[in-house]
Amino acid sequence: MIASDVRISLVEARRWSGDGVLLSVVIGAGVLGAVLSAVAVLVAAGSASGGSGGLQIQTDVQLTPASGDADLIGMARSGVAMLVPLVAIIVGVRAAGSEMASGALLQIAVAARRLRLVFLARAVIVAVVAALGGVVVAVASLAGAQTGVAGSPDLAFLSAWSGAGTVIAGAAAQAVVLALLAFSLAALTRRWVLILVALLVYLVVLEPVIAGFLGDGGAWLPRRATSSLLTSDADLGSVLPVVVVALGLSVATVAWRRRDRTAR
Repeated sequence: MIASDVRISLVEARRWSGDGVLLSVVIGAGVLGAVLSAVAVLVAAGSASGGSGGLQIQTDVQLTPASGDADLIGMARSGVAMLVPLVAIIVGVRAAGSEMASGALLQIAVAARRLRLVFLARAVIVAVVAALGGVVVAVASLAGAQTGVAGSPDLAFLSAWSGAGTVIAGAAAQAVVLALLAFSLAALTRRWVLILVALLVYLVVLEPVIAGFLGDGGAWLPRRATSSLLTSDADLGSVLPVVVVALGLSVATVAWRRRDRTAR
């Protein structure tokens, strides 16, 4: 039994650690985060134009010799809060959406009657990959912000790394929570395309609108709540319900796996 469990877990780990789609998403988000942060900082510092025509970049912060590290870090944090949830959802749904695609693995799992182990291993791997994705995006965004001020002698004293630990740890935590939520919803409904589209629409379109109606109550919404983890004064009271829901659904995903469902 132990040998079978180890074998199944290793197969899952090898499979997802080398998944081209997940690697592309994480690397692409990291590059995009670095570019967006660098350009935003250049615009805020007055070293570059915000653009014209269809694409414009505007910032609420102007970087001047009177600015502090917190201003620079805040600009990088904005990109992290935008990209990490998207990465987390794609990672979670991708893993759940491949439930029926790994024929050889499912044969092993069914033969050993260990399908629950497959999903337990997959949930753990989703959390690890999502956390690494969050770290990559955070580090890249901070590096991009630092690069943006490197060419401005008046701003060379600013450092995006003075508060890097909080941003990086928060990005990893946010990615884990949202990835497990997406993974569980996709696995339980077995409608991964629908869940992917619904969650992306919710994050990009619906949550900002709902938050506008709710006012202060918007702090309890999943993206806003988990984004507070990127700051040193995170509102853990609003984050806890999202964490509890994500963990509860993950447990349900593993507990409800049945051997006969793989034979359909």
